[in-house]
Amino acid sequence: MRLSLTEFLEQGPASSKEIQAATGMSQAAVSRHLQKLAGRLVTVRTGRTPIYHLTKNAFGGGDRLSLFMVDAGGNITTLAYIRPLVSGRFSVEALPGAPELLLGESGGGLYDGLPYFLHDMSPQGFLGRQIAREVHERFPDFPPDPKWWTTDHTGRFLLANGDDQPGNLIFGEQAALRVRKKPEAVDDGEYARIADKVMAGELPGSSAGGEQPKFAVFSKHRNEHVIVKFSPPGDTETARRWRDIIITEFHALETLRKHGLPAAEARLLEVGGRLFLESRRFDRTGEHGRSSMISLAAIDAEFVGAGSNWPLVLQRLCDQGRIDREHVVAAERLWCFGKLINNTDMHLGNMSFAMDGARFEPLPTYDMCSMGFAPKSGGELAPYAFVPRHPERRIMTEQGYEAVRRAAEDFWDSVTLDIRISREFREFLAVGNPAKR
Repeated sequence: MRLSLTEFLEQGPASSKEIQAATGMSQAAVSRHLQKLAGRLVTVRTGRTPIYHLTKNAFGGGDRLSLFMVDAGGNITTLAYIRPLVSGRFSVEALPGAPELLLGESGGGLYDGLPYFLHDMSPQGFLGRQIAREVHERFPDFPPDPKWWTTDHTGRFLLANGDDQPGNLIFGEQAALRVRKKPEAVDDGEYARIADKVMAGELPGSSAGGEQPKFAVFSKHRNEHVIVKFSPPGDTETARRWRDIIITEFHALETLRKHGLPAAEARLLEVGGRLFLESRRFDRTGEHGRSSMISLAAIDAEFVGAGSNWPLVLQRLCDQGRIDREHVVAAERLWCFGKLINNTDMHLGNMSFAMDGARFEPLPTYDMCSMGFAPKSGGELAPYAFVPRHPERRIMTEQGYEAVRRAAEDFWDSVTLDIRISREFREFLAVGNPAKR
C-alpha cells in the first residue's frame, strides 16, 4: 500500500523524485499536491534540488511562530517567522530588513533545534533554576531544573513568558502583547527586601543568567533598568568572601573603562547588611526600549563550536568575516586582564554581542571579577592565595600586553585602597600587588 504525499512527508523531508517513488505519482501530480500544501511546506534547496519539509504545530502556538524585535524606542517589529518541522528541526523565514545572522551558519535558516538566538532567553543559572522550580509547581510536567527541559518545555515557556528576557527579541504573539507594560520603579532602599525574597524563591524582575544571586529591576535612582548582585547578609566568613568578590567586580569594571575598554557601569551599595553591585543593563533603553544582546556561548554553538576561550572563538568568527579583527584584539586584552586578576569564570556566557546585519558587534564587559577566590561548590573557603601566570597570547604584541599588565596593577591597587574589603583580603594584599609578583 502506497503512502499519500502528506503521509510520506510526515516521515521526514524529501525531494520531488523521492515523493514520486514513494507515492507512485507523476511529477505533475506531485507538483499539484505540493501547491495545495504550500501553507504547510518549507522548501530548502540543497544544490539544485528542492527538499520539501512539512511543518507541524508546536508549543501550543501553531506552525508559524512570530519573532519580534523591540527597538530603542520600545516599538515592536516582526523580524521573521519560525516554522517547526515534523523532522524536529526549525526553519527561520526572515522578513526584508531582518539581520542576515538570523539565518545561522548555513545562511538558509534551517536549524536542528531551536535557533541559537533563542538560547539565552531560556531560564539558566541561579535565577533560571528558581524560575524552573516555580514553573514546576504550577505545571508538574516541567522538570524543576532547566537543564532537564526539552525543546518543547523551552518553547512553551518562551511563548508564555518571553516578554522580559535578555536582548531585544520576543518569541510569539502572547509575549509581544506584554512588552509595553510599564515597569515598576524600585528605590535602592528596597534592595535588601528584594534580595530576601529572591533567596526565598520569589522572582522580581526578569531572568538573567549566571550563578551569583541577583535580580533585575527598574531603578528609581537611575531611572533605568539594572541588574543587581548581592552578598549574603551579616559578617560570616562566607559573607565577607562574597563581599570581597563583588568589590573586585566593581573595581575591574572601573579599571577597564579607565584603560579604554567598554565595561558595564556599576555602583556599590550597602543596604540591610548586604553589599549590592548595581549594573546598568546595556540591552535596555528607558522604560520600554531594548537593544540586541546574544551571548558568545550561543554564537559559538552555531558558528564555531570551540566551547571555550574568548580569543579563539573570536578569531574564528573574524576568519568567517562576522566580526572585525580589532574585536579579537580587544577580547585577548580582556582575557589576559582576567587571568591577571584571578578571574576563573571567563566562560562564553560572560561575553555578549549585538546582532548587526551580517556581523556581530561586542557589548561592554560584565561579570569580570576575581572569581578564583569564591567559595567552593561545597561551601569550603580556601585561604586567599594567587600568583598570576603570564597568560598565553595569540596576537597581542609585547607592548599591548604591558598595557594590560599595567591595568591589572591599577586594579589591585584600587582594591587594596578600598576600605570595604575584609581583613583576610587586606592581609593577602599587604604582601604586595599580585600583578607585580
